[in-house]
Amino acid sequence: MFEKHLGAYFSPNSTVFSVASENAMALDLCLFSQDEKNEHKIPMEKDGNIWKAEIKNIKPGQKYGYRAYGDYDPQNGLFFNPSKLAVDPYSFEISAPFTHWTSDSLNIENNLDSAPIMPKSVVINQNEIFDSSLICSRPNFPIGENIIYETHIKNFSFANPNINMEHRGRLSALSQDWTIDYLKKVGINTVELMPINPTCPGKQIPEKNGYFDNWGYNPYCYFAIDPRYGNLKDFTHVINSLHKNNIKVIVDAVFNHTGEHAARGYWNRALSFKLLDSPSYYRPDGNNKADYMNSTGCHNNFNLDSKLGQRLLHDYILFLHKLGVDGIRWDLAGDNALDNFGNFQDNGAFIQELKFASNKLNMEMYVEPWSALSGNFTGRFSLLVPNVKEWSDKRRYFVADFFNSRENTAAEFANQIAGSAIQSISLNESAMVGTAFTHDGFSLLGAFKYHKDTYPNGENGFDGSPDIYIKSSDETELFKRAASSAALNILSKGIPLLRNGDEQSFASPNNNPYCIDDKSVWLNWKNLNPNEKLLFKTICKIIALRKKHPIFHDLKLFTGEIIPQNNTKDITWLRPDGTERSCEDWNNPSLKTGAYMLNGAATSSRKEDDDFLILASGDNKNTITYTLPKPPSGGKWQLLIDTSERRNSHQVVLLNPNDTYALKPFAFVILTKKKNIMKVKHKYLLNFVQHHKQRN
Repeated sequence: MFEKHLGAYFSPNSTVFSVASENAMALDLCLFSQDEKNEHKIPMEKDGNIWKAEIKNIKPGQKYGYRAYGDYDPQNGLFFNPSKLAVDPYSFEISAPFTHWTSDSLNIENNLDSAPIMPKSVVINQNEIFDSSLICSRPNFPIGENIIYETHIKNFSFANPNINMEHRGRLSALSQDWTIDYLKKVGINTVELMPINPTCPGKQIPEKNGYFDNWGYNPYCYFAIDPRYGNLKDFTHVINSLHKNNIKVIVDAVFNHTGEHAARGYWNRALSFKLLDSPSYYRPDGNNKADYMNSTGCHNNFNLDSKLGQRLLHDYILFLHKLGVDGIRWDLAGDNALDNFGNFQDNGAFIQELKFASNKLNMEMYVEPWSALSGNFTGRFSLLVPNVKEWSDKRRYFVADFFNSRENTAAEFANQIAGSAIQSISLNESAMVGTAFTHDGFSLLGAFKYHKDTYPNGENGFDGSPDIYIKSSDETELFKRAASSAALNILSKGIPLLRNGDEQSFASPNNNPYCIDDKSVWLNWKNLNPNEKLLFKTICKIIALRKKHPIFHDLKLFTGEIIPQNNTKDITWLRPDGTERSCEDWNNPSLKTGAYMLNGAATSSRKEDDDFLILASGDNKNTITYTLPKPPSGGKWQLLIDTSERRNSHQVVLLNPNDTYALKPFAFVILTKKKNIMKVKHKYLLNFVQHHKQRN
């Protein structure tokens, strides 16, 4: 595969440099000395739309770039300017982080030489990276069993005293024994990395006060690692280390826009694609070739339908697969699927490549099914590519509505919990990723603790997601709501995602710190106080419960069908009196609690699971008494978790059918009928039941 690939390919005898451009009239390969003071230009030869140069005696570590010659004709979308040095779009390594986005030398409309401030592409020995004998086999558990941990490389480990200093804030921190042991302790089996490609400050970020594109959503090269985090060797070592411990790796890919931003004006910057062949890499604004389409809010849309654009996308997917990456999360995938006029393409290049990656390579595909400015396409991706899993914007708003004690949550409660049997299969929540709390919003604890304060970003507080959560003034309630929110998200249909730091009670008032790189975003690995410890243990316990029981991680929809083994529905929605909900109940706007019983015989696995009874309260004032139904398999219920109480987890609490249970405000309660319920003293059982009855 890689002999025909674009980029710089090293061999002991010579290195072949290949770069694509349909519209350039000439191209120079520019070789730089290690101190970058000397530049040697070598004309390249054209073969179709590929320009090549084979150079002898090149060693790994050689710095290089390209200068493209052609028409400067903005009205026709051409921006050739050889005074600007272009980074190789297929670079496997970049010499340094990019920090000069506001420099005048990057403005494509002048003739200032940009080479002095530009990072350089670097030749590597690709055989050391793509040696198949070094790649471990991928984990082989079903996607429904994934527990996704979304993490930022630097923020995760930079302030972690358990990691050696040389690894802190870098990719290598993820391959350390402490990190792997920690992930296993929490129950994480899938790590999703926020963008790791070379990035540059964007139009919003001034070069002062330590501001930088910390999140990495302004890429200018897709095949290299941002030098702040390491290199491809570090990345492959992380992949192999995690795979050896049965942990999958997902990367966050940004193909909707790049860090070059606008075609013209102040936000016009030239780094790579624009210099090499702008029409091939950027969508025109409809019929206006002089400007880029802007459905992203970042003043350019990457063109995935051109020959070179689709090839780059295809090569990127193959590249990650070759490295052993298990899946890709596509940022603003709705924008990836649009044509030049903002119309969604059911059979466009992006959809074709999703099918290729999912069906041919067996990679896991995750999408944000919306465009920044052009609409929400939830359900459309999973309809076109059934294996695709979509991020759920509904999950975030439902959790906020429910645990803020808002009305009219009953119907959405069923949609989120059970996978929405009332909707078509393409729209059901089992095809979703539970994204109640992610990087671009409040953390789990921060959502209930702080009001939004994004003023440090320098955008007068207009950026960031809305402040949709009512804050808790009482610390006990704060942690109860956080624990209950986490439990609801983890145990609902779909694939749960945990934002890094949620389990450590990380909280900040800035819910959009994309350009902040200081202690306000680094995880503070301090000793947890009693409330924080309880939240940590609760999250770990709920994750373990989901992983162990197919009734939770099976992505098969609950439909309300009768299961022949016990003549009980797969899921039964309950009223406080223990009877089944009626149509009137679903339309009751003041209903702020939910209860449902799961039939362990309803899983698609061969082995019958335990039965479960879940009680969830979004009521901020009232304790609601629930009468317990008979378990589908008969017998008694055993209490596993009640987020409103602190109790010895080794105590076994059994409850009979028709006993009552006091569901406190904002509590999340899990009861089970195990196949091998432990026997306990009858006296303790009676005391516990009497205690709950007295409180009612």
